[in-house]
Amino acid sequence: MNKCQVILSIVVIVFLKPVIFAQSFAPEPEEVGSDAIHKDSSIFVGWANDIVITRGPMNIEDPSLGLTNYGVAENGNFIADNSVVSLGDGGQAIATFSEAIGNGPGPDFAIFENGFANHYMELAFVEVSSNGINYSRFESISETPTDVQIDNFSYSDCRYLYNLAGKYRVYFGTPFDLEELSGIAGLNINNITHIRIIDVVGSISSDIASYDSQGNVINDPYPTPFESGGFDLDAIGVIHNAELHLNELNQTFEVFPNPTKHQIYLKGFSNAQKYITDINGKLIAEFWEESYSVSNLSPGLYFLKQGTKTVKFMKQ
Repeated sequence: MNKCQVILSIVVIVFLKPVIFAQSFAPEPEEVGSDAIHKDSSIFVGWANDIVITRGPMNIEDPSLGLTNYGVAENGNFIADNSVVSLGDGGQAIATFSEAIGNGPGPDFAIFENGFANHYMELAFVEVSSNGINYSRFESISETPTDVQIDNFSYSDCRYLYNLAGKYRVYFGTPFDLEELSGIAGLNINNITHIRIIDVVGSISSDIASYDSQGNVINDPYPTPFESGGFDLDAIGVIHNAELHLNELNQTFEVFPNPTKHQIYLKGFSNAQKYITDINGKLIAEFWEESYSVSNLSPGLYFLKQGTKTVKFMKQ
C-alpha cells in the first residue's frame, strides 16, 4: 500500500466510522433531548380503537414452531397499559381510529411497545394511509452495529434509531411526524385513516434481514422463538386529529426565532394567556406577553399553546 492509499484509508476510518456508529438520535426517556412521550401526557387527544392483526412466525427460520399467539388484537386499543399483542417475525397490525389523524405542529401520533428496559428494543416499521389501500412508510434509520447479533440477553442503544416503533421502554411512546411524508402522491397527511405496523425481523443474516430506508441491516433481538415473539403492540396515541387541524389550516401561528437560545416572539396569537409545555405535556411556563425569555430552559423541544393553537420550538 503506497502513502496515498494509507492516507486515504485513515480518512475513511476517521470520517466514516462515526457516521455508521454515530448515536445520532434522541436518547432514552426522561433524558435531556429525548422525544419519548409518556402515556399520561396531556397532548394525547385519542387512541386507536380497532386493530386487525396478521401474525408472523415465532421464528421465521423454523416454521414448525408456528405463529405467535400472545395477546389479542384488542390489547392494542386505547391507552397504553402494558397489555399487548405480539406480532411475530414480520407480522403486522393495522389500526383505525374514531377520527382521522391530521398533520399538526410536531409529532402527530406515538406508538407504544412494552420493552422492559431502556435498551431492550423490539422494533417495527410504521406506515400510514389515507384510504386504507395505499400505504406510505416513514423513512427509518438504524445505526446499530451489525457485527454481532443482538439476542434476548443483550442490549442496544436507542440513540442509534430513528422512526422505528419500539425505540422506547414500556409506557413511553415513539413519536411520528406526518410532515415528513408531505408531497407523497395519493397520501393526504391531513386525513390519515389507517396506521400499519410491521415487525422488523432483526436478524443480521442478509437473506432474512430487515433494512432501513438507507439500506442498512436493522439489528434487534433475534431469534425470539416464543409465543410472545416479535414486536409487542401496546397502543397508538393520537396527538392531532384531522378535524381540529383543518379548522386552523388558513391561520398563521409562529414562534421566532426558531431554534432560539434566549427569547421567543409570537405571531398570530391573541392577547390572552399562553403556555409552554415540554414534549410530555408538562407545564413549563405561562405568560400573557407577545414575547418570552427562554434562557433558563434546558435545550430541547417545547410546545407553545393557546387554546387549540400549538406551535413547536427548539431551545438550543
